[in-house]
Amino acid sequence: MEEKPLIDLSDSHCHFHPEATFEDAHKFAAILNNSNSSKYFFHLMTTQHIDLECMDILLENLKEKNLIVPYFGVHPWFSHLFYLGSEKPSKIDHYNSVLKPPPTKELLSQLPEPLSLLERFNRILELVAKYDLQKYGIGEIGLDKLFRVPKTGFLGNPNCKEEEKEQQLEKEQPEKEEKLSPSKVTLAHQKEIFRHQLDFANRVQKQVSIHCVKAHGALFDEVKKYPLLRVLLHSYTGSIDQAKLWIRTYPRDKLFFSFSNWINGEREESLKLLINELDARQILTESDIYVDKLFIQNKREEYLNHLLGIYQKLNQYIDFDSLQVKANMLTSINAI
Repeated sequence: MEEKPLIDLSDSHCHFHPEATFEDAHKFAAILNNSNSSKYFFHLMTTQHIDLECMDILLENLKEKNLIVPYFGVHPWFSHLFYLGSEKPSKIDHYNSVLKPPPTKELLSQLPEPLSLLERFNRILELVAKYDLQKYGIGEIGLDKLFRVPKTGFLGNPNCKEEEKEQQLEKEQPEKEEKLSPSKVTLAHQKEIFRHQLDFANRVQKQVSIHCVKAHGALFDEVKKYPLLRVLLHSYTGSIDQAKLWIRTYPRDKLFFSFSNWINGEREESLKLLINELDARQILTESDIYVDKLFIQNKREEYLNHLLGIYQKLNQYIDFDSLQVKANMLTSINAI
C-alpha cells in the first residue's frame, strides 16, 4: 500500500481513551515526539474534566505542538456532570434535576460533585493563553437521545470501585445492558450545555466538532442560530434529507462532513447516498478512536488503517485525492 495518502490525510476527530491517565498523556507525548506525523494531523477531542488535563500535559510535553489541533468540549455523555450559572447546586439537587429517572442511591454515590461549565470555559482560555494556541476548536459537543448513564457515574470514572470497573471492562457485548443505569440526561439539560458551548465557540470564533444521535432536528435548530460558525458534523448518521437541509443552510466553506471507517464505512449504502450530495471540498476523514491507547500499545498500523479504510471507501463514490482531504482540513480550521 502506498504511503503517500498517510502523509496527506489527517485525522479530523480522535480521542483520548476514557481511562487515560496523566502518565498516559506523558507516554503519548514521548511517542509523538519521535514520530514523523505532519502538521495538524491529530484533531484531538476533549470530552470532560479529566481529558482536559491530559491535553494540558500533552501540550506541555510536545516538542512540536502543531502536530495536534486541540479541541475543547463537554460531550453529551458527560453533560450531566456540569451545572450552569455561578451558584453551585447541591449534588442531589443537581443530579435529580438533570437525570431522568433520578439517580438511585448507588448511582449517586458514584457521581462526582457537579462541575461548573463557566470554570470549564475559563480553564480552556487559560490553556489557550498558556500555549499561545492559534489553531484549536470546540468539541466534541452535541446531543444524544439514546445515551444512558453508566452505573459507574461516567465513562472512565477513576473513583468507581475497582471491582465494578473490572466487571464493566470484562463483560461481553450481550451483557452491555448490565453496565448502564436507567437514567438518561434530559434533553433540556443537554441543549443548555450545548447552547453555551456554541455561544463560546462563536465568541472565540472557532469551529465546532459535533456529535449527534437521534436528535438531528433539535441539534440543527440550535446550530443554525450561529450562522458564522464553521460546523464539522462528525461521523454523520442523520438522514439524507437532514443533510440536504444542512447543505442548503450553510455555505460550503463553513460546513464539513467528517467520516470514520468504523461508523460510516460500515453503512456503505448510506455513505454513497450522502457523498452524492456533497461537494468534494466538504469531506473530511477521521478515526474517532482512542489514538493515545493505540500508540501506547504499539498499534499505530491499526490506527492508520482506520484512516486509509475510510479514504478508500470514499474513493469508490467520489473522485478525489488525499491532497483534497488535506486542503479541506486546513479550510475547516481556518488555516488557509
